[in-house]
Amino acid sequence: MGAHSVDLAASKQKIASNFRGLVEGAEDLLRTTAASTGDEVDSARSRLREQLSRAKGVYSDIEASAIDSYKEYSEQTDTYVRENPWRAVGIAAAVGVLVSLVALRR
Repeated sequence: MGAHSVDLAASKQKIASNFRGLVEGAEDLLRTTAASTGDEVDSARSRLREQLSRAKGVYSDIEASAIDSYKEYSEQTDTYVRENPWRAVGIAAAVGVLVSLVALRR
């Protein structure tokens, strides 16, 4: 699992989080304007509901993709550690030393 895949996973999570907030805001707007009437308002509300429905579908797809990626990377990591236990211990020790050095400098 390289740095690029970690960046991609973080980007997917950020997009999903922002998207979820957008959908929640739009749903709040629909509830708030429920008492408003008029053909234009009703038409706009209908279009917004359709767009929200599509957006929720896209969000579900993004979420499923992120879960699948997590599972795949997790399985790859597990396989690597099982096949290379001493190398994994060495990598973990090196990361620990680096984290300690960074923490000491602050």
